[in-house]
Amino acid sequence: MTKGTIFLVDDDKTVLKLVTQVLEGEGFAIQSADTAFKARGLLEKHSPVLVILDRRLPDADGLELCQEIRQKPALANVPVLFLTGKNSVADKVVGLKMGGDDYLTKPFSPEELVARVEVLLRRSGASEAPQSIEAEGLRIDFQARRAFVKEKEVQLSPKEFDLLSVLLSRKNRVLTRQFLLQHVWGYDAGIEISTKVVDVTLSHLREKLGGWGSKIAAVRGYGYRLDLA
Repeated sequence: MTKGTIFLVDDDKTVLKLVTQVLEGEGFAIQSADTAFKARGLLEKHSPVLVILDRRLPDADGLELCQEIRQKPALANVPVLFLTGKNSVADKVVGLKMGGDDYLTKPFSPEELVARVEVLLRRSGASEAPQSIEAEGLRIDFQARRAFVKEKEVQLSPKEFDLLSVLLSRKNRVLTRQFLLQHVWGYDAGIEISTKVVDVTLSHLREKLGGWGSKIAAVRGYGYRLDLA
């Protein structure tokens, strides 16, 4: 499993390649778009833990896209890092006031990029690795890879455990089958493969969780969502 998906919006192919290489080397999955229009159609689909956003996009100012991200319930709390050539103090202030969490100017060092990403994820809690999680009667022990419902152990296969962990880490967010294939089974985003294995594994997981399994909702034609208060 990766550390999570980082979504990069930039039309500079050199920057796209560099950032992808650097952050994939740190254990992240990278998805990208080179226009605001493309990003709008992909952001929620990939459930990113962080968005890296250029100010100068071919079809919009990155500020506009940042504001749109902040207005979407599924993305409102996702950290946004501006990575841009607009480097005046006024530009930085506006970027932060308009919803950005940090502002890094080009040219940049890979080491500083990684450091800023780690700080943002630490602040948001996305990079934390708790030993256990409890949620409405469910308890997961990540170290021992064991799950309990009302303190009764549920015997899960390795993939069922990973699937439940990913759903919990992104509760109340719709996760596509393709996203689950990437983050649970480790398939690359570009690989065409049947998503039936997701449905079958999810069905087994729900059955084993009993009544608690009803909290995992199917979103027709899209994927699954774990509904928790």
